Amino acid sequence: MFNGSALGGGGGRHPKWIAAAAAFLAFEGELMAGKRLLPEFGGAAYVWCGVVLFYQLLVVAAYYGSRRLGRARRPRAILAGLALSGLLTLLPQPIRAQWLAPEMRPLAALLPYAGLAAALFCTTPLLHQRQADRRDFSIYAWSNAGALAGLICYPLLVEPFTDLSTQNWVWVAGGLLVCLSGPRAGRLAPDSAAESAGPGKTRWQWWVLPAVSSATMLATTNQISYEAAAGPLAWAFPLALFLASYVWAFSGNRQATLGIVAGVGLAALAGSHLVVEARSPLLLGFALLSGGAAMLACHVWLAASRDANAHGFYSASAIGGALGSALMVLVVPRVTSGPIEFPILTLGILTVAGLLWSGRVLRPFLAIGAVVAIGTTIGADLSRHANDVARARTLYGCWRVTRKPHTEYYTLINNTTAHGAQDRQDPKIGMTYYGSETGLGRLLAERQASTNGLTLGVVGLGAGTLNRYLRPQDTITYFELDPEVERLARAWFTYLDNPRSRVKPGDGRKSLEQEKRKFDVIILDAFNGDAIPMHLLTREAGEIYRSHLNTGGALAIHITNAHVDLSPVAAGLARAMSAGCEFSSVGTIRWAILRPGAPPPAGEARLWTDQRSSLLGLLKQRE
Repeated sequence: MFNGSALGGGGGRHPKWIAAAAAFLAFEGELMAGKRLLPEFGGAAYVWCGVVLFYQLLVVAAYYGSRRLGRARRPRAILAGLALSGLLTLLPQPIRAQWLAPEMRPLAALLPYAGLAAALFCTTPLLHQRQADRRDFSIYAWSNAGALAGLICYPLLVEPFTDLSTQNWVWVAGGLLVCLSGPRAGRLAPDSAAESAGPGKTRWQWWVLPAVSSATMLATTNQISYEAAAGPLAWAFPLALFLASYVWAFSGNRQATLGIVAGVGLAALAGSHLVVEARSPLLLGFALLSGGAAMLACHVWLAASRDANAHGFYSASAIGGALGSALMVLVVPRVTSGPIEFPILTLGILTVAGLLWSGRVLRPFLAIGAVVAIGTTIGADLSRHANDVARARTLYGCWRVTRKPHTEYYTLINNTTAHGAQDRQDPKIGMTYYGSETGLGRLLAERQASTNGLTLGVVGLGAGTLNRYLRPQDTITYFELDPEVERLARAWFTYLDNPRSRVKPGDGRKSLEQEKRKFDVIILDAFNGDAIPMHLLTREAGEIYRSHLNTGGALAIHITNAHVDLSPVAAGLARAMSAGCEFSSVGTIRWAILRPGAPPPAGEARLWTDQRSSLLGLLKQRE
């Protein structure tokens, strides 16, 4: 570890620990900021991708700013001033910029986090500038190790046991302490020839490889959302692999392992297409292994290209990473109809890096592995989409409509989860999760038997299957966030032809809050795949539901999920709403019915709030 003399008069006795602590807090803040956006924007993957892009833009600003800050008279005072701007994150409401495109609004809402986060990101390059040996990038590895620790600690320790307000205060206080412990004014280490040559002498690898690895990280995130649909808890896995691969690549000479890494990644990609069960842990593991191998290959290659031009390296790699994320967030969802970026990126990276960096013995096997992986990928894609009649991709997921061969049976699928079906030759078939024997079906039958007219509110449209229950005196209002869902439902299904139904666009919670009418039954079924819209299950959301229910009204929550047991959350929401709770199961289909007069919720109850919610402890054990 460097001592004070090695820093040329700067940053204290333990610069590596300071860099690690700064990165730890930066990533704690990133996850905290993303969580705070949930009630405002929901839990769609594009929100998390937008958070990643925002923070990568801050890294660019921080790395360029550190160049000037390193020569400032009072760098600690400037960093402390930026740290104090973190108090803006304590404002009760995020910035709303409705005039921006939807994918840009999370970026505007994150602006209060910019000052403190940028100050934390400045720390590592500032400390690096004061090293006697600019070619020593071990402090970069320590910084990424701190970031990885922050990423792991948040869902395991911070999120389950503290609320957002506490997290916010600790983040600001900790950030201020780190900034005050950062480098003091003092002599920089002498510029080397490479450093003094200026940023124009950067290598192409410093721009391209971070862009590709950043894009691969978000592509892996999208792939997990598509295949496993495990929600925000799983979205942290690709970022953890991204950071861990940086730590490993920059902590030693790793070029000799690139061929093996590429081979393992190609084998995992090919193996993923042999898994039949959708959303299985094995499929999730293969996606993470192949995506992680591709990111590691990029970072090992990047580490091999470094030289003493530390400023050029930091700046170019930061810009490259931000460009890769911007491409994935702003461009790819608009020009593709499915998650094709993951196989393209992983295949390309693993094949090129493997063949360039492997020896003569391993190279033929890698070539064969690449051909097999390409073949299985194409074959799996053709097989999966053989029955598709329509495909669409939006900010909220990938949609497709399939038609069973030689029939008029259509199914609407979001990622890998069916969201409605209909046999147009026999409309009574295709009730999926809404059959008369389910908890919801029995509730609707009971209410229709006891009232002349039933008013239903449904958060989540799907194919509009619930219109099948409507009598002439009943009405139904759907609240649907994704406009593409309504288009597909009207184009390929006939449920919405019923004039007693209407579709109101927008987030279900916000739209319901603005709705003037009340309902006899409110139905929550707004999950994209199996991802959990946590903001729809909090105490604050429950208050909205209760205010929009008629006397004696019921709230029906669809809690079918392959990964998470939502029964404790439904029970906690029932207690907060002063209602009873009944659970029903028909096969794998589960509903929770909350209403006055029902038995008190039995078993564990876990109350989520906008300030505090966690999936930890709710994950199902696979049999």
